[in-house]
Amino acid sequence: MLKATQPYNLLVIEDNPGDFLLLQQYLIRSQLPIGKITHADRMAQVPGLVNENKFDIALLDLSLPDSQGVDSVIALDHLMPQDPIVVFSGMSTLEIAIETISLGAQDYLIKGEFDEKMLAKTIQYSMERKRTMEKLLESNERFQFVNKATHDTIWEWNYATRQGVWGEGFSKTFGYPAEKQQYDEFWIEEYIHPEDRQRVIQKIQYHINSGLERWQDEYRFLNFDGTYKDVFDRGYILYDIQKKPYRMIGAMTDLTEKKKLEAELADQQLKQQKLITEVTIQAQEKERDELGRELHDNINQILATVKMYIGMIRDKETVPKDLISQCHVLISETMAEIRKLSHSLVSPSLGDIGLGEAILELAREINMTNKIQVELISNLPKDDAMDSRLELMLYRVVQEQINNILKYAEAKKVIISLKKIADVFYLSILDDGIGFDVAKAVKGIGLKNIRNRVEYYSGSMNIISSPGNGCNIDISIPITKS
Repeated sequence: MLKATQPYNLLVIEDNPGDFLLLQQYLIRSQLPIGKITHADRMAQVPGLVNENKFDIALLDLSLPDSQGVDSVIALDHLMPQDPIVVFSGMSTLEIAIETISLGAQDYLIKGEFDEKMLAKTIQYSMERKRTMEKLLESNERFQFVNKATHDTIWEWNYATRQGVWGEGFSKTFGYPAEKQQYDEFWIEEYIHPEDRQRVIQKIQYHINSGLERWQDEYRFLNFDGTYKDVFDRGYILYDIQKKPYRMIGAMTDLTEKKKLEAELADQQLKQQKLITEVTIQAQEKERDELGRELHDNINQILATVKMYIGMIRDKETVPKDLISQCHVLISETMAEIRKLSHSLVSPSLGDIGLGEAILELAREINMTNKIQVELISNLPKDDAMDSRLELMLYRVVQEQINNILKYAEAKKVIISLKKIADVFYLSILDDGIGFDVAKAVKGIGLKNIRNRVEYYSGSMNIISSPGNGCNIDISIPITKS
């Protein structure tokens, strides 16, 4: 038996002086840590004494001048709801004893049938039960606080009684009425989806057999309306000194919204990937068409002329020098066209010269055609290395947009701006062409291709244009250094 660390303060309610004196002697000889003994001979005195003193336990006689029987127990329990009450009486009927205990008394002693040892044990056991009850109430309060502080469903399982209880989240999350918050050992069969049931049982049993304290699992839990929710459940198993589980507490998180968002995100990513694939295929087809036109309209026509001249030369006994010279010029033009075409198709090597120099070289080549003037404004140092794939992507963006400008914009001038601020790269392409309706143009393959390239590198693109007012494309991309 545990021993008290502080003296007990007792309230004795007894109207018979002789019985009170005998009780007082028993208490003195009991070897209990008795502090103060306060005596009342009527129930009417008790409220004032309770207000003025702090008592640990009350000893109550059922035969008082102003209160009799169970009425005294009810009145005292109302005044001292947290403190144990030990009833002693000359009445030895079992019915009265059971009734008083059911109304809140801790124990029932019959006058003349107990001594100091029995009294000591009764008081000691009553105090132990009081301390146990206080701990239980404190535990229950914490349980309720956790219930209110979290959106999870808190639960508890008692292995001894084979009973469990759900927290407040059970009704809020799964829609069950309050009377369903207590459950028995068949809860697994009742609530867990049949396809998940055996796995959950085996996992919990494995943890118990292994003496493990913590387990967690995901499964489907039945709602009151018959549907299922995805939940993430984790439990903590308590073992006694024989390593047998006696209690398990846990918390269940509703994953339904999370799963829904994950599914929506996966669907969105799939649609985005399909769009990227579609645009890539369209861009490849466009490049093939342009390559075919270049080969047919330029190179093939030049070669056809050369073939005609060679046929004329072959039929003549003397070779005209002017035809030879003309063939030489045409072959040179063919080589230049092939060089230009291959330069537009083959990925440039930017490692040695950098992005700024590569775009400057592209601008010089375009300016030599006298079709349009391209100006580059850049603050990028030559030794400021970026990821080579990012540099190539930006070069292709510039190349793509200049091709768009040459074909559709009727522009006279293009200004390309390159700058880096902190760890963000900024690219701007401005032209003075005829402009366009942005809402309609963004559906085009060229701009889609540019946007997909930019978004692949977690960048953003903004297009400012309107009919008659040119176009400005602003791109910003976080830099990853190689």
